[in-house]
Amino acid sequence: MKLPACFSKLATASLIAAAGLAAATTASADLSDLRGTWVNIDSNTHGLTKVVIGGDGAVVSMTAWGSCSPSDCAWGEVPATPLTSSVSASPVTADRIVALYEKSYKMSILNAYRSGRNLIVDNATDFKDNRADTFHSYTFKRLPIFVSPALTRPIATNPIFVNPSLLPNRPAINLNLLTPTTNLDKLEGVWKNVDANTRGITRLKINVDGANVKAKAWGSCSPTDCEWGWTPAQPLTASVSDPATSANSILAVWDSSIAKRSAIMTQSNGMLTLQISTVYKDSRSDRLNTYVFKQ
Repeated sequence: MKLPACFSKLATASLIAAAGLAAATTASADLSDLRGTWVNIDSNTHGLTKVVIGGDGAVVSMTAWGSCSPSDCAWGEVPATPLTSSVSASPVTADRIVALYEKSYKMSILNAYRSGRNLIVDNATDFKDNRADTFHSYTFKRLPIFVSPALTRPIATNPIFVNPSLLPNRPAINLNLLTPTTNLDKLEGVWKNVDANTRGITRLKINVDGANVKAKAWGSCSPTDCEWGWTPAQPLTASVSDPATSANSILAVWDSSIAKRSAIMTQSNGMLTLQISTVYKDSRSDRLNTYVFKQ
């Protein structure tokens, strides 16, 4: 078994990926940014077609599928190891994971990390016979999906960016014309307060997965901003009969031992307005503040 060759490939892949992290990876990425269902943007791939990253807190799992006929082959669920930027960092702050799949004839090491809104999975395979070891890198998109009984592959309900390099003999397809981004999708991302000197909320991060939304906030602190942590957010629609994905606003609540903070976030024309009421649990007066953010 040629373990040194396999691990040297993985190390090389990690170095290549790390070289572009400053410009490519999601801002303030952590394990929560990796969790979810991810579909290969190349529907004709002969490699990995889908991965699901699960778990909670510092515990992470990965389930992978490979291209097979007539239906994709399930590799199964395995534990994954978070990789942090420092030995002193908490595992939950890791922005990449490594998972190991071992069979009688090969060992596959999957190294997963974010690149913008996409997930990159580097697959280094060490064959235990006389076949040459291999390395492949795949790009995935996190999408709400449904499965048609007539098909074996998931169908995206949100737009997919198709990398033209994956389709050398065909033009890139603009799927935005078929499946437009919902109002709720427009809230997703990292938002920074337009007032760099604010004494209130400095930054927001919103994740949208279909109709499921969660938000994280940072408050002004010294020497570094205070993280409030993730909390579920409720879409606020114009009518009770409207779908949640039509919402331009969401409601998020952070309830701590000090105060209960209720925030309504509204997206309009590329800006995000946040109105937050703070009810203190001691003798301090309650507050209402409004902040404006941009991406």
